[in-house]
Amino acid sequence: MLTDSTALADIDRRSLVGSGLQLSYFTIVWNGVVGATALVVGLTTGSLALAGFAVNAFLDSCASVVLVRRFRKERSDPVAADHLECRAQTWVIVAMFVVALYVGFEAVRAIVDGAHPESSRFGFGLAAISLLVLPVLGLMKRRTAARLGSPALGGDGVLTLAAAALAAITLVALLATLRSTGGGPTPRPRY
Repeated sequence: MLTDSTALADIDRRSLVGSGLQLSYFTIVWNGVVGATALVVGLTTGSLALAGFAVNAFLDSCASVVLVRRFRKERSDPVAADHLECRAQTWVIVAMFVVALYVGFEAVRAIVDGAHPESSRFGFGLAAISLLVLPVLGLMKRRTAARLGSPALGGDGVLTLAAAALAAITLVALLATLRSTGGGPTPRPRY
């Protein structure tokens, strides 16, 4: 009887590892497309919020790459997977710190410089779509992490939820810019 429950637990674990892999792959693809787009739009419009969102997407993708290695390794070598779990946890913590540091630095710089980014309807749409996708993705990661016993995937879920918060902040900032300019692009100052 013990072997039946062990076999069921092993099948459930493999299923959860598969779910962790799928969530990580989706994160990499999503952040690759959305992050690159946010970076281009953020740099061309001067939007700190979009640039910060892009940096967060890049770092979240890097954490997901480490998680892909970790989950793939578990299939052949669970002991090595534990080592990769620790490495993934470290990467997620570093990613969170870098995102916070970057956004804080850029916010202070924007205040000191008196910068006013252009509004971007494209950025608005990107943030709105992200606000629909990222909370669900982050919660799915957290739920899977809890069942799998993976603090690294749980931390990556927090990083994804932080990206959802950045999407919300971006949306509010872009709405405020649109409102203050009457819906048109903010004129660039002439020097």
